[in-house]
Amino acid sequence: MLMTIKKMAVVACLVVGSIALLIAFYLLITEIYFVHKATAFDASIVEVRQELVHKGKGSVMAYVPVVEIASINDRNVRMTVDSFSEEPIYRVGDKMNVLCDLSASLRCTRNTFVSNWGDSLLDFVVALAFLSIPLVHYWRSQRGQDRSQLAINVKAPLRL
Repeated sequence: MLMTIKKMAVVACLVVGSIALLIAFYLLITEIYFVHKATAFDASIVEVRQELVHKGKGSVMAYVPVVEIASINDRNVRMTVDSFSEEPIYRVGDKMNVLCDLSASLRCTRNTFVSNWGDSLLDFVVALAFLSIPLVHYWRSQRGQDRSQLAINVKAPLRL
């Protein structure tokens, strides 16, 4: 009974880890695509909005910066940055290093490592944690079989 529960838990960890790994690859590919199409700007904050943003299981009121970027067509584009703070740390007139895609998506994020790659890296860590459980289980079972084979060989009488 206990071995069946252990085997089911190992299979469940393998399934969850595989799903998390697929999600991590999807997030990594979408971020690579975004970074490839995006351009880095040192933009000025022109507005700070107070909006409801998703955090954890619910939403919270937070400050969201809006930056103005001079585009190729010599017109300024205002974009909301995918960043927020519950404290009023953003000020109008401050500069912010952003990475923006001015094509169809009009997406803009802070130009930091964590902002661009944090989600996919975190998902890879979760996937590896779940996938390591079946590997450890397999390694332990193989090690136990090796010990039992060794014990059998040691107990056998020596014949000359």
